[in-house]
Amino acid sequence: MKLFQIITFFLFFCSGVVFSQKTIKHTVVSGESIYSIAKKYDVSESDIYELNPKSKGALLQLKTVLLIPNKKSKSKNSKEVVSSKKVSTETHIVESGESLYKIAKKYDISLEKLKELNPDIKPESIQIGDKIVVSAKKEKETPKEKETPKEKKPKETKTVVTEVANPVNPTNMDSNLCTDELGNKVHTVTKGETLYRLSKKYKVSVKDLEEMNPEIIANLPIGYEVVIKKGDVELAKHQNEIVSSPKEVEELSPENMSKAEFLIAKASQHIGTRYRGGGTTSAGFDCSGLMFSTFKHIDMTLPRSSSSMAVGAGYKIDRSQAQKGDLIFFTTNGRGSINHVGMITEINGDEIKFIHSSVQAGVIISSTEEPYYKKRFIQINRVLEN
Repeated sequence: MKLFQIITFFLFFCSGVVFSQKTIKHTVVSGESIYSIAKKYDVSESDIYELNPKSKGALLQLKTVLLIPNKKSKSKNSKEVVSSKKVSTETHIVESGESLYKIAKKYDISLEKLKELNPDIKPESIQIGDKIVVSAKKEKETPKEKETPKEKKPKETKTVVTEVANPVNPTNMDSNLCTDELGNKVHTVTKGETLYRLSKKYKVSVKDLEEMNPEIIANLPIGYEVVIKKGDVELAKHQNEIVSSPKEVEELSPENMSKAEFLIAKASQHIGTRYRGGGTTSAGFDCSGLMFSTFKHIDMTLPRSSSSMAVGAGYKIDRSQAQKGDLIFFTTNGRGSINHVGMITEINGDEIKFIHSSVQAGVIISSTEEPYYKKRFIQINRVLEN
């Protein structure tokens, strides 16, 4: 009987030790980053860095052992806290076309806070009808008298008007028409629009539209940018001078470096996928379509064409400051204007490797040391800002 009591006590003691462990040991394998490991264990990157300070800012080596916060240990404590105070939550039902980024903007909370409130929700896989927690407030035992909410004053917005030479049919100008970095008038396609409708709207022949947009396809995808009128040469020079001065930047933070690794992994899943003009899915990508769909995984919406990305996505940096996750631009049309984009995957001295969708080979990884791209390199943009 005494022996049985001793064994029982020993088993109880061991189980207590196991459940009291606050960390889990994880061995790094190929293809993993801090970002993906945090997702795997449903913890934040800062939690991992707190337990592994030496990994912050350092390259993640294979077979490195990391300490990961044990959620089971936390959940026990969290239950005790919740039991003492009531928590009221507000939820949002996902509608068509919504992403976590849009929902965060709608309820005026940060994307990080929204992910914290919904640890089981993956940004790239939310579906219509999903319930998203958008707030969690502790109820006070003695609530104060409700104050009448003050009306929020709309933020003042400053509008900068740029004078453009030879505008295209001013009476037909709308929010979908803008000027790119070469001074071209560009229209962003909306649902149901065709080349014929655009030719009627802007009084430009279909033939002229096809000549100005050599890679255009019959079925215009939503978000595709169509050149309506070629820009003024002097205006293009002026705008290029503004864009040409790179910004001094710091190295990517560990968090953004982790995101860069995640984006590279996502884009690399499509290596071998064929080229398709206007394509943004695994059925086929064009160069900007691959970047557009890849950055959607971190709720970042890029402009839909390479020329627009060059001036509207992040900011230009010097080649010597290039890092993983930056966008790299080329000119392959013989006119000197930007019309091709990729994402940097590796840097070895002066050589930069990048993933992109080429017309001939589809999604591949190429190098700036290849003669074709060496001659056609234009600029690099930093998109993941610290």
